[in-house]
Amino acid sequence: MRRSPTDTPFRIDGKPAARARLLGVLLCVLMAVGCASLKELATLASRIQNEGYLGVSVKHNTSNGFDTLAVTAYKTDGRADDGEAIFRLIWDTYAEDVDRVVVVVNDEPRSATRAELQKTYGPRKIQPTSGSGAGVFAWILIAFLLAGVLTTAVIVLRYRRRRRERPRPTYPSRPYYKEP
Repeated sequence: MRRSPTDTPFRIDGKPAARARLLGVLLCVLMAVGCASLKELATLASRIQNEGYLGVSVKHNTSNGFDTLAVTAYKTDGRADDGEAIFRLIWDTYAEDVDRVVVVVNDEPRSATRAELQKTYGPRKIQPTSGSGAGVFAWILIAFLLAGVLTTAVIVLRYRRRRRERPRPTYPSRPYYKEP
């Protein structure tokens, strides 16, 4: 196959190459996996803001199967705030499983484990999803398997197409005159 000077690894003969399509599909799958957990964090942040807190930052970290939710917020009304309302919101409305919650209000950190929250607020109203990371790992594994299958399919189809399109061998043409 002849390449022109304008060809790139993602464009061959002016047509998008299979790699670009595959990369797009892979990106979409990985974004879909990450968006579910980001939606929960954004919803929790908006609930905390609706309680009157400003500058809300919410982070969910998982390390070796231990889930930590960290919330940073500011209250400008001048009253001392121990973050009790934030702990209650997390325990009652956050759909992910947490082992430890760290709340920092006006640069005053407070922490509570799952057992402490359960003792203080009772059983959770919402059943949390498992935060072990196995679900995310499974989705990433599925995405890579799908990418491998798509790559194999593209390679096989291109091979078959090239095989069919091979030009027939040229034979020397007969002379246009008769030899005496």
